[in-house]
Amino acid sequence: MRPQANASLILLQKALALHQKGQMVPAEELYKKVLQKIPEHFEANYLYGMLKLHQEDWSAAETQLARAISLNPAHLDTYFDHAGALVHLGRDEEAVARYDHIIAANPGFTDAFLQRGAALRRLGRAREAGADFQRALELDPDNADAWFQRGNALHDVFAYRDAQDCYRRAIALRPDFIEALFNLGNTCKDSYMLPQALEAYDRALALQPDFFQALANRGYVLFQLRRPYEALEAYDSALALDDSSSDLWFNRGSTLEELRRFDEATESYRRARELKPDAASAEWNQALMSLRQGDYAQGWKQYETRWSTSQMQSQRRQFLQPLWLGEQSLQGKTILLHAEQGFGDTLQFVRYVPLVAAMGARVILEVPPALTRLLAGVPGAAEVISSDQFIRPPFDYHCPLMSLPLACQTRSEADIPRAPYLLPEASAWAAWQQRLPHNRALRVGLVWAGSSAQTHADAVHIDAQRSLPFAALAPLVELARDRQDLEFYSLQLGEAAVAQLRAHPLARHVRDCSPELRDFADTAGLVANLDLVISVDTSVCHLAGALGKPVLLLNRVNTCWRWQLGRSDTPWYPGFTILRQSVAEDWSDVIAQARLALQQRLARR
Repeated sequence: MRPQANASLILLQKALALHQKGQMVPAEELYKKVLQKIPEHFEANYLYGMLKLHQEDWSAAETQLARAISLNPAHLDTYFDHAGALVHLGRDEEAVARYDHIIAANPGFTDAFLQRGAALRRLGRAREAGADFQRALELDPDNADAWFQRGNALHDVFAYRDAQDCYRRAIALRPDFIEALFNLGNTCKDSYMLPQALEAYDRALALQPDFFQALANRGYVLFQLRRPYEALEAYDSALALDDSSSDLWFNRGSTLEELRRFDEATESYRRARELKPDAASAEWNQALMSLRQGDYAQGWKQYETRWSTSQMQSQRRQFLQPLWLGEQSLQGKTILLHAEQGFGDTLQFVRYVPLVAAMGARVILEVPPALTRLLAGVPGAAEVISSDQFIRPPFDYHCPLMSLPLACQTRSEADIPRAPYLLPEASAWAAWQQRLPHNRALRVGLVWAGSSAQTHADAVHIDAQRSLPFAALAPLVELARDRQDLEFYSLQLGEAAVAQLRAHPLARHVRDCSPELRDFADTAGLVANLDLVISVDTSVCHLAGALGKPVLLLNRVNTCWRWQLGRSDTPWYPGFTILRQSVAEDWSDVIAQARLALQQRLARR
């Protein structure tokens, strides 16, 4: 060995010793001196690349380690470390190629599977990532990180239960694995296993009391568990750590709104918008809060922000014709009024069609197929078309139905077009009139569950809150067992809910009409022949209200904005009596009120 090379190797050893002691600056100086003398030396290039990696100088590390690979292509650790630098530079595709090379050369390289899986997840390739994490577990079944990462990949594809199992395995192997506890909480939260989510967050916070996101998520779970005071305390603890999160201020506002501390809720929503000017959900919640309080003048203006929210963006319709919000004259013009959101919303706001027609417009009304037959004769509509119709007649303006209160200047209750505003289709009404018994019995329609067709997790959760099992109606149905002057008719659709009726011992006291209800025209024909409808908050209650039928609304504790607060009536439907749940998931008080109201109605006959 030449003396110069030997001296360089001694310098290299000194540099490595300093490097290992964490003395990065003098180590770097020595590495540079070595590379000046022997620039083609693999180990010197590799160790200098590792120093830059440890200094988090990712660009220099990537360059240096790439140089080392060119000098010794057989050294797999260099590929691995180079891939790490690429990851930090956001070059995941290149990193995956490096991991591919490593795994091809050494199929037992567990960490390469873990790191390639993590990169694939960031690239949105969760299923491929999951396969890598599974392979890592086959190589090392007691690898807590592999279980954790596999849980993450499963969460990405909404396999929440399997993800939970993985997180629990990771925690069993490493009880202080705070990230796994946190993600377990998140997965339980996302699948509405709320008590389990709370337990996981509490365990994470026991390990790290200042874990901001765990505090924030804990607040959300407590809110969903109907524990708003504790939720507010959690949010305030999180804010004491970091008050820069728009989402946290938004959730705090929702909690204050639930506590009916509306001024404070408004301030929290304002702060959310201040931190994130495009935080449309805060503005929309402010709108719903205004409407819930009967402030229509502000509420309907704010309600237009719904189209910028994640919930509604995909439902926004795009037309070449301009949106009409009441500013342009409609005299001699044609306007397309189109449904949005649910059947109930369409039935509630179709009341504005005559007002638009009275402005001189020719109105084309576009509604879901299930409503076309019923609404074919709605006053003011020159033409009613189905939303699945590909070609529409020509028009000059368009307006979503739920923008009509703003466009028609609904500033107070007095401005709301009054019900009834719909008539049943004559043939459907006559058909039911012939089918029903000709007696003097009180005919009562029943609806106990919302739509079972929901797929979005939040919608499913709300539907579960507004729905009740048929068995909960037993105190009402029992009245028909003992009286000949009371008849119940099920207006309920949906296989699961109808199955509850058919399996119940009181089923023979309720006529199941579901096989005869093909669309809303059939349902309207039946409702028009009834004396009363008892319903949860779903489309049938709007239908009955629009037809002018009395309704006992079985209303959940976290009421929809349209039913406002603390009142048993509503300006939307004069025939409504709102029976309000006092405790979430407990319908006994509501059913007791409904039974009493039914008995009183029977006594007056």
